[in-house]
Amino acid sequence: MIQPVEALKGAVTVLQLPVEADAATAEPAEGDDSYIIKGTSGAERDPKAQLMYLQQDGQLKLTFRVETDILSNWLLTYVDANTKEEIHAVVDWSADASYQV
Repeated sequence: MIQPVEALKGAVTVLQLPVEADAATAEPAEGDDSYIIKGTSGAERDPKAQLMYLQQDGQLKLTFRVETDILSNWLLTYVDANTKEEIHAVVDWSADASYQV
């Protein structure tokens, strides 16, 4: 099984994100089973990774949900926990809006 930093690097590579994670380390987050990934650059705040199952095609896939805020996009990327090269799903929480006053 891969580690949280490897999951982040997989998401960065596959999605071509402007995040640098060569010197990154994962620290357990307080209160839950997630990790805060320290030592990155290019993200608005430290990325998070959490090991969880994702249902896909009637099967459960063990994944790391990697949360990355890169200003223009806030992404939840579900990276396969056995191979960082496979992305099962991506959710982009970004929204653009314009207002005429």
